[in-house]
Amino acid sequence: MTEHPQSLLVWITDYVYSPYWTIGNLVGTTPAHHIIMENLLCGRDTDPAGERWETYDLKPVDYFFPERDLVPDPLVSKATLSKIADNFDDKVRISQSAYVALMQTVEADTQFLEAANAVDYSLYLVRFPASSSPDIVGRPVPWRIGLESADGKWKYRAVILDFFWARHKLHAQAMTGVIQTFNVIGRQGPMTITTTPDEYRKKFLTMVKAMVEVQE
Repeated sequence: MTEHPQSLLVWITDYVYSPYWTIGNLVGTTPAHHIIMENLLCGRDTDPAGERWETYDLKPVDYFFPERDLVPDPLVSKATLSKIADNFDDKVRISQSAYVALMQTVEADTQFLEAANAVDYSLYLVRFPASSSPDIVGRPVPWRIGLESADGKWKYRAVILDFFWARHKLHAQAMTGVIQTFNVIGRQGPMTITTTPDEYRKKFLTMVKAMVEVQE
């Protein structure tokens, strides 16, 4: 964060954990720790146009999602679909200079994540009316304040989050083995949590590029 002040990696401000075992910890119903992160929706509650704020949790959707790909459409509930990445059926309209700066930042951030063997991270995008000027907390960089769209209709905030799934860890290795075994018959391809870091980074960058429309 010191070397790359424009980084979109979500700021982690605290780590709270329970020093003692509880019944909830033992049976797996209560987490033993919590990661405290920045709130990208800061200012929405006091914004007169707060009901018009939109949020999108975006990641490449051409991977294998069991909830979507193994269950017939009529049987898939909204609760199940809500676990899958959102679709952003519009474009983020920004200037050429803002686009260049955005891609330089995302490329640096994802290169860092690839080096850490991370996959399954997502782009959390927030947009709200351009007339709004909500409060912010922390370093005032454009994608935290709210970058105004080139057409003057929206302001955008964005961070990269959920980058804690490392491919070399035991749980990830076990899941990869399960999916590879399944694919001997099912041939559905990798999931976001079982693909390789370099492949995930390429698809993530492609997704970001596709959602942006450059306007002057």
